[in-house]
Amino acid sequence: MTNKHKSEIAVDSAVAASGLLRPNVVKVPVTDTAILDRSRVFSEALTQTQFLACSNTPLASRAAKTIHAGTARPRGIVPETAKRYATSPRTLDALVKGANPTGKAAEVVAAVDYRALHAGHETGIVNPPKFVASNFVDIRVASDPASRKDLLFAFETKNGELIWKYNGQVKTGARQYVADDLIRMSRTPGYGKIGYVDSGLVNPDGTPRVGPGAFTKGQARRLQDAKVRLRGILNLEDRAAQFMADIKANKVDGLDPLARHQLQTLRDDIATAYRPCGVAGRIGGGAAVAAASAAVVSLVIQLATNGQVDAKALGRAAGTGAAFGAAGAAVDAGLYHLATKALHMPPEAAQAFTQQCVAGGFCVLAIGADLFSEVSAARRGEVTVAGATSGAAAKTALDLLSLVTAPLGLVGLPILVIAQVGGRWLLTKARDADRDLSREIAADATFANNLSARVADFSCVVDAVNDECSSTDERFLEVMGGAAIPPTRPVLQVVKG
Repeated sequence: MTNKHKSEIAVDSAVAASGLLRPNVVKVPVTDTAILDRSRVFSEALTQTQFLACSNTPLASRAAKTIHAGTARPRGIVPETAKRYATSPRTLDALVKGANPTGKAAEVVAAVDYRALHAGHETGIVNPPKFVASNFVDIRVASDPASRKDLLFAFETKNGELIWKYNGQVKTGARQYVADDLIRMSRTPGYGKIGYVDSGLVNPDGTPRVGPGAFTKGQARRLQDAKVRLRGILNLEDRAAQFMADIKANKVDGLDPLARHQLQTLRDDIATAYRPCGVAGRIGGGAAVAAASAAVVSLVIQLATNGQVDAKALGRAAGTGAAFGAAGAAVDAGLYHLATKALHMPPEAAQAFTQQCVAGGFCVLAIGADLFSEVSAARRGEVTVAGATSGAAAKTALDLLSLVTAPLGLVGLPILVIAQVGGRWLLTKARDADRDLSREIAADATFANNLSARVADFSCVVDAVNDECSSTDERFLEVMGGAAIPPTRPVLQVVKG
């Protein structure tokens, strides 16, 4: 293998290494409690969109009866409407629509915390119930927008059936409105005296809190006189407002809060990686890694071919690799900024576009170098046209391997180097074996031609001897008088074998 071939392998490896030196940005687990809580609320909202029971089942009939009995409409609702509420799904929009959308969103937040409370988790509810039912199964926001109570609990009876029970009113808004509505609720039959409000409005013992942002002394006294039991849901109003914002954002991007936060974090990390300091670091790192890989490949090839190391060839390989590595990182950064600023791509799409362009471009460059090498070898007579074609195909397959290992990052670099070195070494050995076989065939053909010539010379001698024998027989007959005497012995003839 010539030094040119060694440098070609080294350059191909350096090109592959330069494609691997891209920003390695990965998703990290979200630990922000606020984001996790928003994700739980959104997930609860998706649960709330499901129907209570399947149509034409005993559970649907029991749920419809509960809904029918719990409505606050002056004329009530017909059984068919109650059954439709029980067996029909809802949309996310339906959870935040109505006269008081923030209040509807707060009902979902309250459902989240009560579901967690029954699961044994810490919820931060102020003045939670002293007894938590062990047969709790589900909690839903009231299907009827005009129900007397806002939350609907499902419990399992001893015989395995589910029963639904209404409980409490969720209140948000101005403190005067909250106090007046809860007091009116406590005095109206069927509404009950449990109110779910923001945790900032409730003391640890369940009494109304007095102070800035909370109730006045008069409001608190009236609530206590009405014997309203307050349960404080942690940051109820802020979480409800955030939930409404998350639903609005979901209409645009179709993502839940957790996925949206992860996507935004990923975009921020990618943008940070493509700042000047990050690009400069990758250029230096790409040059170093590509130079090292090219030098290693060149060293291995030299030792495998003739057992000697050419320091100059090694240096040239390392220098070429460094140049390609630095160029790869620089081109990667340039294409990224072009995609984000000129093509207005989001960071993650721009990064994918850049990686494909860089990997594909350098792969084409490597394939072009190998094709040029094979054509030059065929013109010099070192290989046949058929050999050059098969060699170009094999090297192209090795070059395309860089596209497969690129997603592995630096982990895939050893695999790529081993494949490049091993594949090209096998190709060289196969060509050496073909050349040895060709020499053997040529030698055998020469020997066969020499043997044929010697056989032809021997045939000429035999023919001359036969001519002499024939002449002797003729003279013998003349001496004997020309009589046709049957010979007692065969005449002298040389028989060709």
